[in-house]
Amino acid sequence: MMESHEGGDNSNGEGGKRKKNETLFSEITKDTVSKIKRHCYRSRGGNEPKLCTIHDNTSPGYQWLLPGWVAEERHMMSGRVYRYYYDRQGRQYRSQSEVVAAWEKIGVVLIDD
Repeated sequence: MMESHEGGDNSNGEGGKRKKNETLFSEITKDTVSKIKRHCYRSRGGNEPKLCTIHDNTSPGYQWLLPGWVAEERHMMSGRVYRYYYDRQGRQYRSQSEVVAAWEKIGVVLIDD
């Protein structure tokens, strides 16, 4: 499933246009999203507007994620897309390989087919 948010530099999300494409997230995914919402609204000094989309393991291309883990895509006006991954506690990972390394530390193995 996917949720989208368009916004600029608003830290509280007000004034941004919120568009929910599909919000049939599982309860475990909703819990993770509630922990990471602040990341999508935060700006790093620049005022470049962005579109943020949240994906879980039911989204195309993200089936490899464990239940409760989410991926965030930040689409910048320049065309650049930043991808971040979050575990169930809301910890951020900056790449798929970083996620897989974290899983390996706890004994989870990703089988890519």
